Amino acid sequence: MKLNIFYILSGIFLLIGCQQKEVLSREGFLSVSGIEIQTQTNTEVASRSTDDIIWTVELWKGNEMLRTLSAEDIQDKIELDVADDYVLKVYSPNYGVEKKWTNEEKGEPVYYKEVPFVVNQGETTGLKVQVPMITFAVSLDLSEVLGDWLQEYSFAVTSGERSISLQNGETAYFPHSEGISFSYQLSMTNSDSEVNVLNGEWGKMDDETVNINTMYTVVYNWSTQSLSLEK
Repeated sequence: MKLNIFYILSGIFLLIGCQQKEVLSREGFLSVSGIEIQTQTNTEVASRSTDDIIWTVELWKGNEMLRTLSAEDIQDKIELDVADDYVLKVYSPNYGVEKKWTNEEKGEPVYYKEVPFVVNQGETTGLKVQVPMITFAVSLDLSEVLGDWLQEYSFAVTSGERSISLQNGETAYFPHSEGISFSYQLSMTNSDSEVNVLNGEWGKMDDETVNINTMYTVVYNWSTQSLSLEK
């Protein structure tokens, strides 16, 4: 009888061990090696150090948010069930404010990125996330004409329902949406009291696209006495 009990207990312990191994075999790991700002299309965009941004990092599986990852979580391997529908969502603390900007606000860079990933059995999935600016920017460069010749000027850039006044060297940021465009107007008074009004736009033509993560610089060209757009 004692021998039978021994075999029964041994079988139970063996079964438990096998079940534990099966559970472990259905798991893998996530390792986030770093989060950094993606390089802007135009390097004149005011850059921000990654150290200046306290990123919000959300771990999603399908349509369910599992949890928000802390800085300590990111430094360690994160144990997860095997699955192919994970998403890491990373964004700056000001994400969402771009929808509320007024004409009195020039805006600021806003960052957001979604990274789908897969967790395989017994493997570590490594991610290094580059987060783009999801807004676009327009700046003004009058460096060729500032001085004695240019006495007074006013400049405004308009996109959607916002119209922002800029001085030389200033930048306005705008929320992005599909098919968006922007226009701009420069009114100048020279030393002879002559007034000249110049207009331009971008995004209206089929071969023009306003992109996220991009700085558009409006420049006055002295040789042609006209405005040009650099990006």
